[in-house]
Amino acid sequence: MKKFVIGLSALVAMVALTVGDSFGQMPMGTAPNTAPAPAPARPRIALVNIAKVMREFNKANADGQNINKKRQEYMDKAKPLSEKLAALSRQIQQTVNPTEKEKLQKEAVGLNRQLEDLNQEAQRVLGELTDHTLVEVYQSIKQVINDIAVTNNLDLVMCYPDSPNPEDDKKPVVAQMKLQSPALTPFYHRGMDITEVVVVTLNRRHPAPPVNTSSTAPSNNGQIQPTGAKQ
Repeated sequence: MKKFVIGLSALVAMVALTVGDSFGQMPMGTAPNTAPAPAPARPRIALVNIAKVMREFNKANADGQNINKKRQEYMDKAKPLSEKLAALSRQIQQTVNPTEKEKLQKEAVGLNRQLEDLNQEAQRVLGELTDHTLVEVYQSIKQVINDIAVTNNLDLVMCYPDSPNPEDDKKPVVAQMKLQSPALTPFYHRGMDITEVVVVTLNRRHPAPPVNTSSTAPSNNGQIQPTGAKQ
């Protein structure tokens, strides 16, 4: 043990001699003139509950209602044709006269073609309307998130699906969504969620018809601010 202490003392002396030679004539007790390294900047990250955004984006809901109304219009057009076709089918089964039966069958074929044409038209119109609405809603949300991120100097904004209301969090469908979703699903975060700000900005920038408009500005402690109208 004594030999180890002596050896360690000699090593310290050699290091001190080497350091002294390196600094040359520098006065004793004077530190080199080097500025402290700046602390690395922490990235600013925010989260958005995309399920809540979709539920409370008033214009998107109004657009969805318009699609449902258009679907109902086609259903209303098809209903009398379907009822008439069903009545014809029953009448054909009860008709014995070949000539009369053939006449009824031709009428049924015509009605069936009308239904097929109406169904094809409905699929085309509703498909195009749905696709256009989806793209428009996505682009609106994407642009609003981008503007909020630039306005608040954020480095990253990630979207995640979650229950829009806290009371829904214990429902099996919500648990399945969170456990199976390939997107970001945080189980805990603090002060990073800007979902309410996104909802407010979306409803300001893309207002729904007055009958569907209902939005209140949330309190976010001044951390993340919504933007105004689109530049």
